[in-house]
Amino acid sequence: MKRVILVGATDGLGKALAEVYAERGFWVTILGRSREKLEALVADLRGRFPVATVNGVVCDVADAARLEPAFHEAIAVTGHCDLFLYNAGVMHGGDGVTSVPALDAETMEVNAVAAVRLLGLAANWFRVAGRGQIGGISSIAGDRGRSGNPAYNASKAALSTFLEGLRNRLAPFGVTVSTVKPGFVGTRMTAGKPGLFWVAPAAEAARIIADRLEKRHEVFYVYRRWALLGLAMRHAPRFLFKRLGPP
Repeated sequence: MKRVILVGATDGLGKALAEVYAERGFWVTILGRSREKLEALVADLRGRFPVATVNGVVCDVADAARLEPAFHEAIAVTGHCDLFLYNAGVMHGGDGVTSVPALDAETMEVNAVAAVRLLGLAANWFRVAGRGQIGGISSIAGDRGRSGNPAYNASKAALSTFLEGLRNRLAPFGVTVSTVKPGFVGTRMTAGKPGLFWVAPAAEAARIIADRLEKRHEVFYVYRRWALLGLAMRHAPRFLFKRLGPP
């Protein structure tokens, strides 16, 4: 039985990923900050997918002191790990003009700093094991800094670059590191936002992600067509992107 640890899986895309892995008969260990949501999801998945083994570990990734103990608890309850996947993330709304420093700092803390802490622990564990896979749910938003939400863009860029560094570090040890870059996914984070296109339903996005992680793809977009837009954004001249780039 393959074993996966999911960080941030009680809502949205993370919850959809937990459902996909439970349906496929994985041993699934879920880290989430809300004990109530976590216990409800574990009970639901155990009831619907008896072929799977599902456990939960309470962990608020904004609590730095909790991260290492939670990681070790997750490893202990899982026994061993084939895939460690970081999905936790926040994206605060705003007017696209005004910075709110406290919210920007929280975005960086959850999306990047906590990710670095937990993925670093996972990297050390997998290096010793000499096998396995690490993944992080980044975003096409990290491909270029945009005016609408610079902190979110920066947090995802940091995550993508950190994963790239781990990929290079762990390659000699037989460990795969995967960076997932979704475009718009139909979750609470995107609900009600105008002007969205190519929106992937969370369940569909989760299936695509699970399939491509199974094939050990290292960097990929969901959907694939986002890769072309990402390429265009990365290579657009600065003066042009400043004037015409997306918000």
